[in-house]
Amino acid sequence: MRWIFFCLVAGNLLALIVYWQQQSPTPVNTSADLEIASGQRLTLVSEAAVTLPKAKDSQSRMNKGTKRCFVLGPYQDELDARHARARAEALGMAGRTTKTELPGGEPREFWVHVPPRASRDAAIRVLKELQRRGIDSYIITKGELSEGVSLGLFRQRESAEQLVERVKKYAIPVAVREVRDIAEEFWFEVPVMDEFGERLRQRVMADDRGVSWQMSQCE
Repeated sequence: MRWIFFCLVAGNLLALIVYWQQQSPTPVNTSADLEIASGQRLTLVSEAAVTLPKAKDSQSRMNKGTKRCFVLGPYQDELDARHARARAEALGMAGRTTKTELPGGEPREFWVHVPPRASRDAAIRVLKELQRRGIDSYIITKGELSEGVSLGLFRQRESAEQLVERVKKYAIPVAVREVRDIAEEFWFEVPVMDEFGERLRQRVMADDRGVSWQMSQCE
């Protein structure tokens, strides 16, 4: 009987040892021991020698995207602006000439027209109605007044207004547009650079009159 008792005691001790080993905590790997399945070491952000970009850095890059230029003008003759460009290029400064269009002074003509219709068919219906009333007209096919109807150009505003009053009696919408001469201005443009100082700008302007350097945004 004793040997049975000793076998039971030994079995209980063995079971206790196995249970105690299973309950032992598994050592936690530190950041230095972290590895992915392929065996490569994982690096924490706190350990990496990398500085993450901040919001203000992005804003700074956006501000740098806005370009500033020196512009010289206005020149009334494009050839004068080209001469300024040639002088700048001789000094090692590349630039370009640009043109702006400005309405002239007093209107030289008055254009009586029916504003653009919703479609070509609608414009044709207005045209036929005007012609039936004995009013010379034609469909406008180009420009911002396309699909409108032109009733003519007049040098005197009074003549244009008289036709407008006549057309309004037939319940047809009509308007008057002033036609002015377009004045052209030319400018020489060069990006802002530290080396392009006041002295160089004066050399580019030379003896040109009626022009000056200004600061502006550019493409």
